[in-house]
Amino acid sequence: RGSAPRAWVCSLLARAPGRMEVVDIPFDRTTEWLLERRIVGASYTKSLRTVHARLAAALAAERPAEAPAVAQLVPPGTERASLTYFDAKAVMQALLDAGLGEKTLFGGYSNAHTAQWADIVRRFEAGSIHLADAASAMAQAVGYELPALKKEAARAEKELSELVRRQGEYERLAAAAEERYVAACDKKGLGTDCSREEIGRRLRESRSLLRATFARVAALCQSEEMGGAVEYYLAYVRHCLEAAARLGADVGAKAAPPDVTADGADRAGKAAKAKGKAKGAKGGEGAGGGAAAGGGTAAPAAVA
Repeated sequence: RGSAPRAWVCSLLARAPGRMEVVDIPFDRTTEWLLERRIVGASYTKSLRTVHARLAAALAAERPAEAPAVAQLVPPGTERASLTYFDAKAVMQALLDAGLGEKTLFGGYSNAHTAQWADIVRRFEAGSIHLADAASAMAQAVGYELPALKKEAARAEKELSELVRRQGEYERLAAAAEERYVAACDKKGLGTDCSREEIGRRLRESRSLLRATFARVAALCQSEEMGGAVEYYLAYVRHCLEAAARLGADVGAKAAPPDVTADGADRAGKAAKAKGKAKGAKGGEGAGGGAAAGGGTAAPAAVA
């Protein structure tokens, strides 16, 4: 119902005296509804586990060759959780349609596969546990699997739109590249026939022209004019290298760092001391000369 807060999607037929009517119940409470009305027993889960075990054993067995439809309904590798009572009924009907429904004197099926699937269907229907199993599968599908599929579909649509956009872009790039290729072919004089075979044919034809061109270039390289040009170039390179070497030597001599080693420091100290002694000796000589000059002038005064 559109105005209801939750979806009412599960419909069951309720037998009333003299009539049949449809009862709508919420899908996520179907199992509770079945338990409240005692349509299924309170211990249905135990019986359901037994049916699931027999269903897993049937899936592990080989598929009958006489009924290829069974392999299509439940191919090898099918998981038990993905099957319900309705799948078991479909397999049972496929076996009967293939002519494997012969019964024994006691009413059982003579074919082992048919007997196995008939037992599964019978156990599903006993106590109406197939209704509880179907209700659980419906709640799982609506609550989890369908939203996941919707997200996956939305993601696939987004990827598809992106791929369509890229396809259009690549088609435009391919058209532009083809136009440039045709323009390049016209520029080279290839005309409208600009295929790979035509280009290869033109290249093979140009070998004879290239051979004459190479011979003319070789003759020019061996001429006297070329020899003089080579000698001039060698002299120019030699002059440049020598000038660069001289310039590097001058720059290195001017930029030589001072001697800062221990020996250099000792030599500098000795030179400074020698320079100081020389200055002291020169000063002493100047003072002695002055005193002698003074004594010479004062002696006559003393005598007088």
